[in-house]
Amino acid sequence: MWCESSTSILRKIAAVARTSTLTGTTRILASKTRTLSTTKRFQHDQHAIAIQLDYYMSPQFAGIASALVNNTYTMKGLATADLTILPVCPVGLEQERVRIHQNENPTSVSLGTVEQNVFIPTLKRNPQLKTTAIAAMFATSPLCIASLHRKESDSEIDNDPPPNIIGTHEDTVAIMRRVFPDRDVVSSPRCTKTRDLIEKRVGAIQAYTTTEVPALRMKLGNEPDVVELEGYNGAKLGYSQVIFAADECLQDDRKEIASAFCEATFEGWANVIDNPKDAVAMMKDAKKMLDLDDEDNDHWIDSDAYELEMIERCIDYVGGTLTSGKYGVIDEHRWREANAWLLSDDNNTDLGLDTSVWK
Repeated sequence: MWCESSTSILRKIAAVARTSTLTGTTRILASKTRTLSTTKRFQHDQHAIAIQLDYYMSPQFAGIASALVNNTYTMKGLATADLTILPVCPVGLEQERVRIHQNENPTSVSLGTVEQNVFIPTLKRNPQLKTTAIAAMFATSPLCIASLHRKESDSEIDNDPPPNIIGTHEDTVAIMRRVFPDRDVVSSPRCTKTRDLIEKRVGAIQAYTTTEVPALRMKLGNEPDVVELEGYNGAKLGYSQVIFAADECLQDDRKEIASAFCEATFEGWANVIDNPKDAVAMMKDAKKMLDLDDEDNDHWIDSDAYELEMIERCIDYVGGTLTSGKYGVIDEHRWREANAWLLSDDNNTDLGLDTSVWK
């Protein structure tokens, strides 16, 4: 886990934004910032902000990285020193960690990110988590399964695994079994999954079109076979990188703070969309401070070309959320459609959403 406090790290990020002179690094200037709306500045010393990301600082959070290194949060009245990124947690525990943090810090504004297909089943199983979605960074899910490309002429090797074995994250096993009922779905650690695939311990792995798919192509020299889950066998996974809040944070002035966080974040994404190459440098600064490689995962390639491709792929998903000039707005009808599929229940489709924070 991290060797220094999150608050200390974020102060360093702000310092990097002010003083960095790294060769070849181009900063997005304030004049390039696209203003999505206007949020008044306010004092909230009694309300520290914390966010639980569902992964390390990486291109799926490029908007947050942009807002951090360009001091956009501060410009929206949110003191960077009061913004904490919580330590990375095991898959599927994001809502639990936000609930724990809120209970231990009752005056704080506790936020998190996770996919709708994880968020909704988790909330249904445990309503005491008391968390509500307020925005989303990706309009659809990049979730897929990836397998090694096989030509029809390829001969079977005795020690090859049956091609129906899918290695997947713990929090996605149930959905994978539902979408692929004829496959054998097993839990597989995310930090070694591409190795498990390449070494043929499994026939396919849970992957994301934004991350593991380009990594596998670069490792193997050819495109992997990919099946995207959205729409496959009728699957409706909904939004990805959903921003959610502890329910208490949707009351009093904390709701306004949550709104300001969304405004800064999606202004950050607007910068990334306009300047994807510049975003590579910003991600480097953020990853350096937040220790992306602590997991020592095997589906990451240390190159600017890979980083840029991931950012550009993420941009495609973010662009789908644009509504009336704002990125990140959740459409209630699409949310309800996904909930109906995820819960196999047409009577509880409004679960877990408040569109009044970011609209």
